[in-house]
Amino acid sequence: MMKRKQPSIGALCYILTVCGLLALPTITMPFWTSKTAASSENRVLTALPSIRNEDGSINYQYANQLGNWYGDHFGLRSAFVTAYGAITKHLLGTSAEQDVICGKENWLYYTETLDDTIGNASFSETDLRHLITTLSLMSEYAAAHDTKMLFAVAPNKASIYPQYLPSRYLSRESQNNLDLLYSVLNGTNVTVCDLRSALTKQAAADPALLYHKLDTHWNGYGAMIGYTALMQAAGLDDYAFSQKPCSAVQNFEGDLWQMLSPSVMQKDWNIVYDIPQTYSYLGRYRDPDDLMINTACQQGEGSLLMFRDSFGRALIPLLSQRFAACTYTRDSHVPLYLLEQNQTDLVIYELVERNLNHLLEYTPHMPAPQVEPIETQAVSDPKPLRLESRTDGNDVHLYGYYDPAFSDCNAIYCSVTDMQNGTQKYYQAFPCFEAELLGMESCKTNGFSMYLPAADLPKEAKITVIAQQTEQAYDLGSQIIALS
Repeated sequence: MMKRKQPSIGALCYILTVCGLLALPTITMPFWTSKTAASSENRVLTALPSIRNEDGSINYQYANQLGNWYGDHFGLRSAFVTAYGAITKHLLGTSAEQDVICGKENWLYYTETLDDTIGNASFSETDLRHLITTLSLMSEYAAAHDTKMLFAVAPNKASIYPQYLPSRYLSRESQNNLDLLYSVLNGTNVTVCDLRSALTKQAAADPALLYHKLDTHWNGYGAMIGYTALMQAAGLDDYAFSQKPCSAVQNFEGDLWQMLSPSVMQKDWNIVYDIPQTYSYLGRYRDPDDLMINTACQQGEGSLLMFRDSFGRALIPLLSQRFAACTYTRDSHVPLYLLEQNQTDLVIYELVERNLNHLLEYTPHMPAPQVEPIETQAVSDPKPLRLESRTDGNDVHLYGYYDPAFSDCNAIYCSVTDMQNGTQKYYQAFPCFEAELLGMESCKTNGFSMYLPAADLPKEAKITVIAQQTEQAYDLGSQIIALS
């Protein structure tokens, strides 16, 4: 018989090396911090699954969930992500991260803003009508509290600097969502601060950048232009902050860069103004991403309530120095009810351009306006009505959806009937489709939603949804629910 050839030392070393490299991600897991990775990648990492569900039953999805968890937590993951991102960026000229677009001259863009850039408008006529209703009801509520509300859309970076996008993306020739919204807000009671025009004009006049190259947001210079535009729209003195000395410092951590290269630190340039801080934070403060922030400034004047998103972070130091008292909140369900607690001179609702759809999906938290009784006509064969309720602070949030055949209605109302004594009240609802609360993946046009004080509601009530079509109102169905 022929003797089996023994593997050489070189072959054994090769095999051991390959096996060691394959095992390296698992071996290094105890030394890799998932918290750091979650921060750098700007998302929540998958949690370690359990073999059993909360009710004690076997979790048959355990294997898939464990695989997803391992994919987020294996050792040296950030280094591998960074290496792969560098290879695809420099060799292929594209991004390895689907949420990041690699532009010209090392500019990075957020992929979700692309539709706005190339003019892919998603708002229908019904959506625009609903948007007007929502913003008008908010403005009316603010006016009823002797307060002026400004609606300000922070433009996407690509809306101000489209020239650094890859050449394969054609500049838009059709209207996008913001164009459509601005066109229908003319002549309404909504006061608009056009930040896009102010920033576009400044970008054309000054080569100094208004946005970060490695981040989705404006820099200190862009925030200053936004602040000045807000004060002009409100008819207030801007305290000439823009005339203060400023300097460029390379100290900013770009969110897009962290998504693309989480293990390599590269600071972005920022503009810092020499404005001595005389305001102070009230209560507990951790960072500008806190859900609620309160400030006080003895040298300031007036009071401000601002509903904001991440673009508001760079505005906080400027506004807090300008006003004697400021309250900032980034709750998606805009808490306008705060006007009931304190007198406010100015309300600013700032929303980034890419999230305009939030106006259709998240109901402003304010008492629904009560209206006069409405005579209705029955519908022969309405689609099923869905109604949900939840307690939110001192209020009850009623929301759901109705027959989509009536989604183009002029207004949507709800009547609340006390099942004990038969008394009935009518309220105007917001035309918002609470997809997240309803457990649905997409927003429809046939949603309704409103907040009512829990103290004003009966223990058991019949909720009737009413659609107002031009000159006729239709009863779209009722449900009886226990509210307390």
